[in-house]
Amino acid sequence: MARLKKRVKKKIILVTFVLAIVLLGFFTFNWFFKDTEGKPKNPIQNILEKENPIKTYKASLIATGDGLIHSPLYNAAYNSSTKTYDFSNMLTLTKEKIKDYDIKYYNQETIFDDTQSYTSYPVFNTPSAFGQNMIEAGFNLVSLSSNHSMDKGASGAKVSADWWNSKENILATGMASSAEMRNNYKIMNANGITYTMLSYTYGTNGLGGSALASEPYLVNLFSEEQALEDIAAVRDKVDVLIVSMHWGDEYKQTANEKQRAQAKFLADNGVDIILGTHSHCIEPWEWIDDTVVFYSFGNFISNQMGAEQALVRKVGTVGMFATLDITKTVDTEHDNATTIKIDNIGADLNYTYRYYNKDKGKNDYLVIPFSKMESKYLSNYTDVYNEFSEVLKMYDANINIESLPQN
Repeated sequence: MARLKKRVKKKIILVTFVLAIVLLGFFTFNWFFKDTEGKPKNPIQNILEKENPIKTYKASLIATGDGLIHSPLYNAAYNSSTKTYDFSNMLTLTKEKIKDYDIKYYNQETIFDDTQSYTSYPVFNTPSAFGQNMIEAGFNLVSLSSNHSMDKGASGAKVSADWWNSKENILATGMASSAEMRNNYKIMNANGITYTMLSYTYGTNGLGGSALASEPYLVNLFSEEQALEDIAAVRDKVDVLIVSMHWGDEYKQTANEKQRAQAKFLADNGVDIILGTHSHCIEPWEWIDDTVVFYSFGNFISNQMGAEQALVRKVGTVGMFATLDITKTVDTEHDNATTIKIDNIGADLNYTYRYYNKDKGKNDYLVIPFSKMESKYLSNYTDVYNEFSEVLKMYDANINIESLPQN
């Protein structure tokens, strides 16, 4: 009897041991070969992930300045036969310039309201075809708040905001047709890096005061209180927080004290990237702690070469593209601790070239990156390049400005 009990005991131990091995194998298989949803995993990938607990994500950003659409520009884009507007030929070199970047920003200075007549300085209204052509060129991040946001009143602001809001995969901020739209902070994703943008303007040229008093969501006017409220709403939801600021003094090639104080305020409150517009000329860039600040990109496209003032002609035709890289690292062994790094700050100047288009029988325009510049476009481009490069580097010389082509 004792011997039988021993045999039974041994069998129980053996069965228990085998069962433990089976269960261990089952859980090991599921851990090793399946994800949390039970789907098969690549075992080689699993080994690599186990060996390297740090996951890395990368995205690139390119940013440029004001889409300032004077009447000569939209007249050049007009086709009298089809009664439509097409700006795409003006953007051929731009499309090639930005195609390899993930996040592509510009500032839409003027509103789109196709229900009203198109107008130029000092009260602007632009064919929406320009925005569509910019989207087709690749731009996917757009600031809308500017001193011209209320040029066609509350109705124009709402039509323009709704036009942009209807576009898929585009983050356009700074104007809204309702409080709900204004407070619907859109989160975007570039290669595993989440981001959003807040956009503000210093004012609206004194227009729309009564409308803005009753409907303040129409355009984002900057205040520290509003910025803090918006930052609090989004800061913990994104990896990268971008703010676009329409600010500063027109035709001044340095940031004023108010700009620099506001940049410091935004940097101190968790903003990662500050993109400045409005001055219609290039202003310097700098780091404020870990925040990169571009005070002004100048004009992306305009007809300011036709202005009477020599200074406006000089600066109004020259803008810039800024570039940077964003790297996100996640430590999977330490509670997914995440770090964000912004580096590889670069730039390329750009020029709005006006010429006579024989096929159209009228003046036309082309935005030319200086990395593609030729003397037929701008005879003294080397001098212009050197002068504006020095402006850009005034506060920090550590920026890689693309070289001129060897013509």
